[in-house]
Amino acid sequence: MDYYKLKKPNVDEFIAELRKEYSVYAPVDKVGITSFAPLAEGQSPNMDFLLTQKPAKEVFYPQTEVLLHFEGDQTTPAEYTGGPIAIFGVRPCDARGFKIVEKVFVDDRYKDFYWLARRKDSLVIAVGCNSPVPECFCNWVGGGPFGTEGSDVLAIDTGEQYILEPITELGKKALSAMNCLEKATPAEVKAVDAPKATAIESMTKPPEMENLKASLDSLFDDPLWNDVTAKCLGCAVCTYSCPTCYCFDIQDESRRGKGVRLRIWDTCQFPIFTKEGSGHNPRKSQMSRLRQRYMHKFSYMIETISEFGCVGCGRCVTACPVNIDVREFIVKSLEKAQQKGAAV
Repeated sequence: MDYYKLKKPNVDEFIAELRKEYSVYAPVDKVGITSFAPLAEGQSPNMDFLLTQKPAKEVFYPQTEVLLHFEGDQTTPAEYTGGPIAIFGVRPCDARGFKIVEKVFVDDRYKDFYWLARRKDSLVIAVGCNSPVPECFCNWVGGGPFGTEGSDVLAIDTGEQYILEPITELGKKALSAMNCLEKATPAEVKAVDAPKATAIESMTKPPEMENLKASLDSLFDDPLWNDVTAKCLGCAVCTYSCPTCYCFDIQDESRRGKGVRLRIWDTCQFPIFTKEGSGHNPRKSQMSRLRQRYMHKFSYMIETISEFGCVGCGRCVTACPVNIDVREFIVKSLEKAQQKGAAV
């Protein structure tokens, strides 16, 4: 397999070549927030970051999205009219998040064509993490700082250039067509082994995660949930910054008989999320709502998609205003279940 090298002064040229076939999204700064947005012609991406504050899932699953237009009793579905999307600079955890969300939005029974319209023919170019921060825990949940799941190309930063590894056939085709790239030499490819090993070694060693689902199931009514919820504000920053949370609300906005139906991100952490028309709320306490989030991520999704609903990006740890750390809860859960003899 051929590897390629992209010299950093040529990144803008690389983006320009991508723009010939794709709508290119990359990290950009706006009002103090780094997120993925379309690059205007001549605009350079901001690569001086580890993680964007907002997850890259927004590219394929916008925070606010028009589903249909209506006037009177006539409805017209909204359609994505942009071209194929290329994402440059996404981290492996976010790229893996695409695959997890897709397992929810696309299966044998249901297919979300709004998601599929943006995902069709998309090209995902991930950049490995040479220096994971203390909040990163992708290695706990089956990923890694140089994981390739969900990516078509993995770029490894070697200082003056990126070594590009094609992962899929689409990635191979895209790289081979780039005039600004050169094939990497065997020595240049070998040179990425050292930063990879250093990054992996720097990460906190995971606990025995295979016991987590059984442990949480056994602790459903345990006082442990009250302990972790004691300082939770219910602000939902954990869900809005998460690459794999997918809950949404649907609202109509109309004026004088015509308007739009919108899909907007929602969260299980808000009291109204499960409030029924009768006024009854099966999750009226913050404890029950936080328990739902953790059980969904680490138990229920094992049952539905056979993997955790978490990629270990650490955004929820970094963003939480009261310093709730899901890793601490995981360790305590495993320990308590073992003490009770409940874990298998």
